[in-house]
Amino acid sequence: MGAHFRTAAVVYGPGDDVDAALSAAVAELIRNGRGVGGLLQRFGAPVAPGKREMLLDVLPDGETIRLDDPRGPGVQGCILDSDALARAAMAFRAAAASHPDLLLASRFGKEEVAGHGMRAELAEAMLAGIPLLVPVRAIQLADWIAFLGTPGEVLAPRADAILGWAAAQRASRPVFVPRSVRGA
Repeated sequence: MGAHFRTAAVVYGPGDDVDAALSAAVAELIRNGRGVGGLLQRFGAPVAPGKREMLLDVLPDGETIRLDDPRGPGVQGCILDSDALARAAMAFRAAAASHPDLLLASRFGKEEVAGHGMRAELAEAMLAGIPLLVPVRAIQLADWIAFLGTPGEVLAPRADAILGWAAAQRASRPVFVPRSVRGA
């Protein structure tokens, strides 16, 4: 996939609050009139020992999708709700179809590493040339690189790094002209 894709991984490790950095950057971009679409992940209330609600805010419309399956306080293992993930994938596709200035994926996580999740949606967004930010755990960076086929751009989990990358994308982004306007 290579350098012509306008994609950056926001790589984070234990102790990094990638969601706060993304949230701050998104808020600043929106304040500055930039169109931001996609999925902004955040964690909610505890649901079991070591587990919290996983929530996705759909940008720009504000709908919230709960990704975890609330199975009670004694739950063990993965709590991902596959139906909610499918709804999130549909919301991500809809956001990408609007050609925002910046598209945000919730994560390149365990599901994507395993060949599932939103791999297809991520690839489609990259092929469309939409500037795409994807949070990636440091331990999954090699899997992300394998998915991309190249190391790609890597950002620190800080709002200033994200905003700098977004500004560079805006400066070099071609203008999207819908097919109906082009006459095709």
